[in-house]
Amino acid sequence: MNIRKFYFVTLLLLTPSSILYSQSAINFGARYAVIIGGIGGQKEFTEEYFDQTNRMYDLLVNELNYKSANVFYLFEDLAYDSLKIKATCTAANVRDVMNRLAGKMKPEDQLFIFMVGHGTFDGTWSKFNLVGPDLKAIDYAQLLAKLPTKKVILVNTSSASGPFIKKLSGKERVIITATKSGREYFETNFANFFLDAFTANQADLNKDNRVSMLEAFEFAKTSQDKWYEDQRRLRAEHPLLDDNGDGKGSQDLAEADDGKWASRVYLAGLSSELQTSLQRAKSGAQAPADSLRLEKLALEQQVDDLKAKKEQLSSQAYTSQLETLLVQLAKTNRRLKKLKALAQ
Repeated sequence: MNIRKFYFVTLLLLTPSSILYSQSAINFGARYAVIIGGIGGQKEFTEEYFDQTNRMYDLLVNELNYKSANVFYLFEDLAYDSLKIKATCTAANVRDVMNRLAGKMKPEDQLFIFMVGHGTFDGTWSKFNLVGPDLKAIDYAQLLAKLPTKKVILVNTSSASGPFIKKLSGKERVIITATKSGREYFETNFANFFLDAFTANQADLNKDNRVSMLEAFEFAKTSQDKWYEDQRRLRAEHPLLDDNGDGKGSQDLAEADDGKWASRVYLAGLSSELQTSLQRAKSGAQAPADSLRLEKLALEQQVDDLKAKKEQLSSQAYTSQLETLLVQLAKTNRRLKKLKALAQ
């Protein structure tokens, strides 16, 4: 069974109580990010876009341990921070960054794209406003198609961003937009709420010390709903999430097909403890605790896989399989705790 994790580890689970590894069974995927702060047009917007994109850069590098060399930050004016911002946000520079990534990324790598700025819609094409000529949704789709990895997260927080979903939707992609259509063209506030999700304890609904893309979306949407209520304003934006490749985003994920993949996708990498266990396993020098940690990871992923296909199974089959996995997981946890206690 191919066990998938979005930040990306592949494990081969051979028996309920033991996991065997080979050099090819474990892949360490690198994490890359492209931050695009679009042209503001007015000083107040430019400063707001810098604040939001700068927050994301600091979050990725300082909190989520992205390598700074793997974060490509494009903005209207390099003078805002010449150390962080790598290039001006022009169509040529966006293409250059994406083409460079296409040449260096591997299939197991992850790419996160965060877009903040103005968006427009002419009745046919949705565009993201850059310095000089803009790029359309189809342009970004063509750039993503060149990548060797399918593992892409794209968050477009601009106005009129909804049509991006239809063009960029794909397998193993999470596409989030601030609006449900190109007709919602007023300035959005979704970016701030999305950013808040990664520093708010209440966003981590399952308390695993990580915020998934689903959790970030749900937190941002809930916070935005409250903001509109408190301000007594008519909603000018309706954020959408698509992660099943059908080209149709969803807002209410409780009753939607979307959300299952996003619940398993994180910006955060593995914990340092798991990273160490995986490195030892790859070298063939793992200790018993390492094997148990990786067995736990694999079982947790199997639970996620099973939940994702719940609707395809009978109630009896789903319950039986889930119970089996949870029992195995509980046993693994007990064995891991015993080893930790002995080591103290």
